[in-house]
Amino acid sequence: MPVHPSTIEFVNDFGTPIRVVRSTKRRKTISAVWKENTMVVSVPAELTHDAERILVLDMVKKLERKVARAVVPDADALLLARARTMDAELFGGRAAPASVRWVGNQNRRWGSASLRSRRIRLSDRLRAMPQWVQDYVLAHELAHLVEPRDGHGPRFKAALSRYPRVHDANIFLAGVSHGYATRSHAQAGGTSAAGLPFGDDDDFDEFDTDPGDPGLF
Repeated sequence: MPVHPSTIEFVNDFGTPIRVVRSTKRRKTISAVWKENTMVVSVPAELTHDAERILVLDMVKKLERKVARAVVPDADALLLARARTMDAELFGGRAAPASVRWVGNQNRRWGSASLRSRRIRLSDRLRAMPQWVQDYVLAHELAHLVEPRDGHGPRFKAALSRYPRVHDANIFLAGVSHGYATRSHAQAGGTSAAGLPFGDDDDFDEFDTDPGDPGLF
């Protein structure tokens, strides 16, 4: 039986404190747990030094990956939770979105919603913008679900006005859209406005109002 200290402690290259505990009760398996900000790895006492080193490093990597996955939030789940909170605060829960997701395929609009499926999709271009701008677009799509037959009419606008920064957000997004259009126009070598990726009406949203329609997505 190799003679090793029963416990050894070190810090790996990623700054993780690790304590290896050799146990005479273990025969084949090893385990790892977090205790007081230290990764404690239990191994059989009869392991050779080389086998122990390989198994410990492998176990540390697995546990670090598991912890990393656990702490990374699900962006879509957070967005849905945010939407439901806003729905309760602004609309008394009447919008009732079934799902809310970030998507990368909405290049001509900031958001979209479907009455049939009650799904909301937000352009991932918004993710680099301030939270209050993201919330405005989310409130806009929720308002469509609250007033599905009004388009962008007075009832829709009255519902949306419950969001406190409508005017500010519209100005912000209009400036961003203008910047995209100007850049694309310059890159295209001065083509006409018809060739630009954004027009006056197509850079906000799209709403499916027909319950019999298969939906936008």
